This record gives sequence, C-alpha cells and structure tokens, in this order.
Amino acid sequence: MKYKGLTNAKMFGVIALSMGMITSEQLQQCLDIQQETANVRRRLGSIILARGYMTESQVREVLSLQGKTGETTVLPADKRERRKLLGEILVERGFIDNPTLTKALRRQQLLRKTGINPRLGELLIAIGQISRQQLREALGAQSGTQVSA
Repeated sequence: MKYKGLTNAKMFGVIALSMGMITSEQLQQCLDIQQETANVRRRLGSIILARGYMTESQVREVLSLQGKTGETTVLPADKRERRKLLGEILVERGFIDNPTLTKALRRQQLLRKTGINPRLGELLIAIGQISRQQLREALGAQSGTQVSA
C-alpha cells in the first residue's frame, strides 16, 4: 500500500506500521498533518506521539530500528551521516523486495514479544529469503568493507 507523503520504505511510519504499533489510517492521518505543516518541519514520530497513537517508548524503539537515538541531534540534519539499515541495503541490492522486508520485520517483532531476539539477516536466511553470501555482502556494505565471495 502506498501512503501519500511517504516515499522511503525505511521511514519511521512504515517501520511503526509493520510492527503493528499504528494502523494504516493513523499513519496516513499523521502524514497528511506532516505535509500540511511542512513549513514547521515536524517529525512524523512527534506527530504520532502528540496524537496518542504511540507511546514515547514505542517511538524510541522505532528510532532505534532506524539507527537513531532520539529526535534531537547536535548536528543539523544535512550534516549527519546515517548508517543504512540492513534491510534498506538488501532491498537496494535486489536481494529482497519491500513486502518481504516488511513481513520479516513483522515476524522479528512478534518473535521479540516471545523473548526470542533474532537478527534480521539470520531471520531472512532462516525463512529462505537470502543466502549467507548475500547477508555477508550487505553487512560489508553497511560497515563500509568489501566482502569477497
């Protein structure tokens, strides 16, 4: 499903949605608010929190999955370098598609609720979506090192 105002599948809203923290209707409402108030530059997580759709700890959890530690940073956004998420790299390289990534993230979240904490790459291998070599290659790209075959 496409959401008006959401262009990158690894954005806050898609992660929160795939983890079952918000509904698609809530996500679209908040994206509309964000777009309407674009001159104020409100972050989606702040809007969702203000509307009471997620708790502060849920927002922090999604931010941690994005590789962020919080909503405030010393450096301006255009000066920060963000380490790409593993799932983002796997999609970019064509190893998996966005729906597969979303399903894997959802499964990972469900497993975490039972006390099992699988790493995304290992989970994708276990369900037959990627090979170990593809995982090594993606992890190498994530850390900035080359992996030989």
